[in-house]
Amino acid sequence: MKDLLDMAARHADAAELYLVSSEAIPATFEMNKLKHVETRRMRGAALRVIKSGRIGFSSSTDTSEAAARELISAAVDSADMGEPALFDLPGPTPEGESATPLIYDDKIAQLDADALIRMGQQIVDIITEYDPSIKCGVELERKVEEVTVANSNRGGGGYRRTTLTAMADALLVEGNDILMVFDMNGSCCSDFDHRSIAHEVLERVKLGRKIAEVRTGRMPVLFTHRGIMPLLMALQSALSGKTALEGASPLAKSTGRQMLDPRVFIYDDPTVNWALGSCPMDAEGVQSRRTPLIEAGIVKGFYYDLQTAGRAGVSSTGNGFRRAGAGDYFEGQPAPALTNAMVSPGCESLSDMIASMDEGIIVDQAMGAGQGNILTGDFSVNVHLGFKVEKGEIVGRVKDTMVAGNTMEALNSLAAISDCAEWAFGQYSSPAFLFRSLGVASKGR
Repeated sequence: MKDLLDMAARHADAAELYLVSSEAIPATFEMNKLKHVETRRMRGAALRVIKSGRIGFSSSTDTSEAAARELISAAVDSADMGEPALFDLPGPTPEGESATPLIYDDKIAQLDADALIRMGQQIVDIITEYDPSIKCGVELERKVEEVTVANSNRGGGGYRRTTLTAMADALLVEGNDILMVFDMNGSCCSDFDHRSIAHEVLERVKLGRKIAEVRTGRMPVLFTHRGIMPLLMALQSALSGKTALEGASPLAKSTGRQMLDPRVFIYDDPTVNWALGSCPMDAEGVQSRRTPLIEAGIVKGFYYDLQTAGRAGVSSTGNGFRRAGAGDYFEGQPAPALTNAMVSPGCESLSDMIASMDEGIIVDQAMGAGQGNILTGDFSVNVHLGFKVEKGEIVGRVKDTMVAGNTMEALNSLAAISDCAEWAFGQYSSPAFLFRSLGVASKGR
């Protein structure tokens, strides 16, 4: 790797090499039966250079020495048409300042296909023991990856990470009614209990068997830690330094201002032990750190990669990651992305929040991410799984229902935040939110 960097540096002003290798074993069940299991191995390299003040980039799955010259040539040639580089590559991390979250567990690395199949069958058995007519889908994946970042400024480093993820869905058809419940979570640690996914799904299947009618109008709406995802995604976009610079964020130019309810605290924290998004550095070799985004409803700042931070005239927050819409994720250049979005809990119990609702609904699963306007914060959510509350009691599941509002306005009209934050879909940790009044539309009502 050092030879490749030295060679690239001779043809450019600065060079950065990103190497990743991984082995994943996914096991998939469909309709209660094992569908397939396989082993996937991937290895790739990405080279970014700065030449005459412009960025060049190339990537390849061929990491041999013979391919090095072609990788360098492609990166250097592309710099002629690359965007201006507004950053310097990071140097060595001062001693004692590096983050070292726990993200590697040898017990996960040793899991084989047979172990994943057994886990998947356990999930299916837990759910179908309650009702054999339920059709289950399960996806388990064990992954081991190794990442190395090195640059011509002697910055970077490397790490190994293990992940175990589990996703389950339950389909129950009764007459003309179709009930679908799903859940997903995971960890870098072997202590993760995959069976908890089955119990979570089963609990909501039981709640959803009875159907309740809901009227169209404005009413209190409670979003669980799973259901809140569309609103958190809207905030995630609004807090991106890139979105703010492009003028597409409703929070642009709001740093230091009170924009949300003072009970709202949001951080990005890649230093949490065993969390799926944790890592000691980002894909540009910038050391990981806990980044405050919203504190007491006040916008503290945005998250940045090196290039976006350079455009904004600030320092990178260590959020430069490679996310590709298609293909392998090392094939794209770094862009701002969150690691572990952490929303602080409030002080109300979930049971008390539900008991306080005279009439309202609970949103537990949203269809997709909802539709909305990023610039204004408006959103509309199709309720994939939700429940009607009457006189403080859950009376049944709602169907053909939508919830609409404005993210910023809703987060300034909070009735309560639950006192317990839980991981959802392995992406974020959040409490439940009870909003005073949102628009609810029900088909035919």
